[in-house]
Amino acid sequence: MSASRDAILVKNISKTFPSRQGAPVAALEDINLTVKEGEFLCIVGPSGCGKSTLLRILAGLEEPTSGEVVVTVKEEGKPVNSMVFQEQSLLPWYTVKDNVSYGLAMRGVPKPERERIADHYLKMTDLSRFAHAYPYQLSGGMKQRVSVARAFANDPAILLLDEPFGSLDEQTRVLLQQELLKIWEGSNKTAIFITHSIDEALGLGDRVLVMTARPGKVKAILDIDLPRPRDLTVIRSQPRFLDLFHLIWFSLREEVVKARTEELR
Repeated sequence: MSASRDAILVKNISKTFPSRQGAPVAALEDINLTVKEGEFLCIVGPSGCGKSTLLRILAGLEEPTSGEVVVTVKEEGKPVNSMVFQEQSLLPWYTVKDNVSYGLAMRGVPKPERERIADHYLKMTDLSRFAHAYPYQLSGGMKQRVSVARAFANDPAILLLDEPFGSLDEQTRVLLQQELLKIWEGSNKTAIFITHSIDEALGLGDRVLVMTARPGKVKAILDIDLPRPRDLTVIRSQPRFLDLFHLIWFSLREEVVKARTEELR
């Protein structure tokens, strides 16, 4: 892992939501976490454990009920973070190229520079020939590639990705995971990636954080000592990959059972 200094410090974060039934719902409880600069951290946990809530707090889209987030990596004139959502978030009235360069336009980057950067990431995501297409003309996988290209083009210090490939078929998902790795490995950006898939977490991450059933807490953090750069079709057959898969599943299984039991009550 290329990480060295701290990028994000999460200190005693808790989040409680009001409930229509009257009793508040505790989504997160006492989360403490340090993310290193340049690290790719994956977070797994059962449905409803607060993974997305935690990511939204890191993005500044939600306020914690208690605790704080300290971000120490910042560059003047550039955004602290960019977020890629699971659901489609492209602007339908913009072309692919305009969507990719949207963040740059909002920051006042001159048009020639915006176009140069957008062209670079369109090429990296194999979307150059669709630069002037509109989102309705794209497949689901292509739309997510545009979202990833847009996030990198904005050149944030931190990438936040909330199950960006969760709705895609397996073949498309693997291709986009490999595309994401290729771009990330050349950027040295800090990335936090939410997923339900242990395979995906192992293929992408430097570390994997396992969360408990709601209220979400940090149950375990495992170092993923698989070599980089990674070919996802190769590492999945390696004995170490299988060992790590079983370690994570052993930690996660109890929480999944708890979450399912709670749903049935």
